[in-house]
Amino acid sequence: MAAKLRDLYNPNDEYHARSRREALQHEHDVNNASLSDRQEARKEFGEALKDPALIAERIGWLIDGHYGFGEMLTAKSIMAHPRINRRAGLIQLIGVYEWHCPIDFGIQVWKKLTASQKQALNAALDIVIGEAEKEMLEEQAG
Repeated sequence: MAAKLRDLYNPNDEYHARSRREALQHEHDVNNASLSDRQEARKEFGEALKDPALIAERIGWLIDGHYGFGEMLTAKSIMAHPRINRRAGLIQLIGVYEWHCPIDFGIQVWKKLTASQKQALNAALDIVIGEAEKEMLEEQAG
């Protein structure tokens, strides 16, 4: 799957490179927001993590490119590597792109979830990840 990701992202293409830079700039801006903004985002993201259907829906949107091409490339790069913790990577990304929650704050709120909340979130994400993998494999075949 990683070989096809290389086909999707061409760093020599100006649009691809600009989109990727914009996504990285967004992450940088979120990390450099005021402390009060970051704390508010952490609180909102913590509440959102208690709703697995919402998180799964937004991660599906992220993978489909609704947040931008560079953001989609970032999500698909996580999807292309099955040996990494894709659930954690996608949750952290959606925290940044939807709730403007820095990654380290997102990790903090994840750790505060109960075991049953984590299990429900993981189950919802497994469905989204499975569907996205299926779509990516169909794109490769077609």
